[in-house]
This record gives sequence, structure tokens and C-alpha cells, in this order.
Amino acid sequence: MKIIAHRGASGYRPEQTMAAYELAADQEADGWECDIRLTADNEVVCFHDSTVNRVSDGQGAVADMTLADLRALDVGAGQPERAGGRRHSVVTLRELITFTMDRRAGLPDTDGPELFIETKNSEQFGGQLEALLNRELHRAGIDRAPFVHVISFSPRSLDRFHRINPAVNRILLRRQYRMWVPLPLPRGLRGGDTGRHEAGTAGCDAGYGVLRARLRPRAVDTRAGRAYLFTANREEDVRWAARHNVGWLATDVPDRALAWRDDSAAVEFRRAGVRVHQ
Repeated sequence: MKIIAHRGASGYRPEQTMAAYELAADQEADGWECDIRLTADNEVVCFHDSTVNRVSDGQGAVADMTLADLRALDVGAGQPERAGGRRHSVVTLRELITFTMDRRAGLPDTDGPELFIETKNSEQFGGQLEALLNRELHRAGIDRAPFVHVISFSPRSLDRFHRINPAVNRILLRRQYRMWVPLPLPRGLRGGDTGRHEAGTAGCDAGYGVLRARLRPRAVDTRAGRAYLFTANREEDVRWAARHNVGWLATDVPDRALAWRDDSAAVEFRRAGVRVHQ
């Protein structure tokens, strides 16, 4: 099971800042995740919310601001306990890709940190977000790389991206339970042919919220070891994921999750009678 830093090591540093991603790398996370949105001047930035209100010292919609407008904000101001007294700037997708490639320098494609890119509110841009995402991947020479994953709650976004670039792995994120009613899996997800069909999901891996997965574990397809689980910050959830063959585990605290995962593996070895050196 690979440990993926959710918005970077966001349990310790302001989310989706370079400080958060640098700490995730220093903590030896197996990869990191970001959310992407378009600015008013068509720059792709790493930002979760539709507005800057929660995390910054400004107000307004990301889509209405230029990159220069966003650069003028302190995007760590909304999380002062994690900012370390520093000012934090918005990160572009290009910058995060460059950082990832620097951390992968000299390593084969099968090694080094993986990059998970979540498309946000793509319907607003009618396919432009997916096109510009692929442009950034192509520019970096990683538009066919196995360590890049495009993820989304939107089947349409994943379908649009697949039409542009069928080589990159996609992960359809399944929402948590609504009113405590289980949501069926769409046909086309690997290993799962039950449930209603959603266009654009054929060949996708599946992503599940921790609550959904633990309440209905039989609905989580882990047979291929490629399920993506989000967001696990508790020891019991990480250990559960390790026992259930989850492929990638998103967490805000990668150092703790790595320790819990590795300890869980050691426990399983001991149960099997294999000596483990500490």
C-alpha cells in the first residue's frame, strides 16, 4: 500500500503549498495529491476550494482571479497554526510537476513519488481544464507516465480527459454515503460490473472515502490492489486499509500513516511466523 500525501503533508503545513509538498517528500511519502482549477488567465493552479476565502487573506473566486492576483495572497493565512510564521504562495501545476520530477530524478518510472491530480469544477470550463492539464503533462514529457494519475468525482471530466489522452491512468472517486444509503458502483470500473452505468468510467480505477469503505467493505474492489482510499488520518483506518489490500491511501499525515502501515505489515508477518527485524 502506497501512502499519498493529501494536498501535501497538509496536517502540518498549509494545504497545497510548496511547504506542504516539500514536507511530504521529506517524510518519504510514496506520492502526493493536488486539486486543480483554472484562473481567469487560464493558468492551472493547485487549489481545492472554488474561492480563496477559507485558506487565504483574500476574498473571491479563483476563476475570477489572474495568477498575479493569486500570487498577491498569502494562502497560508487561513491555517496560521501550520504556516510557521511564513507567507505561502499559490502553487501552479507546472511548479508541482517540476518539483515531482526533481524528486524522481535518476529513478525509473516504477520508482519515486507518484502524482495524483484531481480536476475540480471542470464543467465550468467545458473541457478546457482537461486540455490544459494534458498540455502541462506533455510539456514535462510525462503524458504517458505510469506514475501520473488523473482523479475526479466527475465521470464527465474523466471521459473528456480520456478522449484527449487515453494513456494516463484515471481514478473515479466515489462520494460518501448520502443519507446513509449505499451508492452502487458504476459498470466499467475494474472488477465491478454492478450498479448503474456512468459514461466515461470504463477502465478507471476506483476511489473510496474511508467511511464508505469501512461501512460497506464488500463494495470496495481491492482484488487488483488498485483501490484509492481517502482521507485516512486515524491509526485504525490506516491499519484497516493495509489489511484490505488498498493500493493507494491518501492522508494528511504521511509520516504517521507510513509508520502505521509498516507496523501493520510487521504484525501480519509475525502472524505468518516470519521473523521481522526491527
